[in-house]
Amino acid sequence: MATIEALFKLQELELALRKNREDLAGIAARIERDEASVHAHAVAVRAQRALAALENEQSALDVDMQDTIERLGTVERQLYSGSTAASKDLLALQREVAYYKERQGNLEEQLLAKMEQVEAAQSRAAELDAAYRQAEAAWRESVPSLQTEQQRLQRHGEEMAEARDEAESALTAAEVKGFRSLEASRGQAIVRVERGMCGGCAIAVPSHELQLLRSTHDPVRCPNCGRYLYPG
Repeated sequence: MATIEALFKLQELELALRKNREDLAGIAARIERDEASVHAHAVAVRAQRALAALENEQSALDVDMQDTIERLGTVERQLYSGSTAASKDLLALQREVAYYKERQGNLEEQLLAKMEQVEAAQSRAAELDAAYRQAEAAWRESVPSLQTEQQRLQRHGEEMAEARDEAESALTAAEVKGFRSLEASRGQAIVRVERGMCGGCAIAVPSHELQLLRSTHDPVRCPNCGRYLYPG
């Protein structure tokens, strides 16, 4: 096999191996933790906390309402008991009764509005909890197929690793060293030539270099970026 073809094969196998490892890492992460169900759980928890805050506010209004009703009852009993004769004291009691009645009315409006908020929050929290449970169930159902795909990718990766080692062993130490050096400095050592342009730097390859590329099996470098050129 020509040197450039052997190097290109080595590069393709290593790129495929890298993609294989990325896919395996992605599947392992999905088996370990499902982002959709994690997000759904976080949203459901926030909804439960918001509901709890509204319920606490409603409870506080209930306590305030009960206290107001008791105070109103106490003042009304004093007013209508006949024990207070002075007009000044009677007027003060009447004002207190009016105050507590007005306060009771305001609290009733606030309580009604808060009860509506709580009811809406309860419905929303229930919906989000159901969505989370559905996402969790879907993830758990998908785990066996993910594990099957994981095993397939592992086997395929092992096969590609053997092929990569075989491809590298067909090259000389100097050829591998030159390839690794380019790989380290350029990211990709070999690029295709398409429409007369280097696939690495997108600069036109001189015609004499193109002729050399077609007539030799030895590596030909791009005069601009230094990568090995491969016929497109």
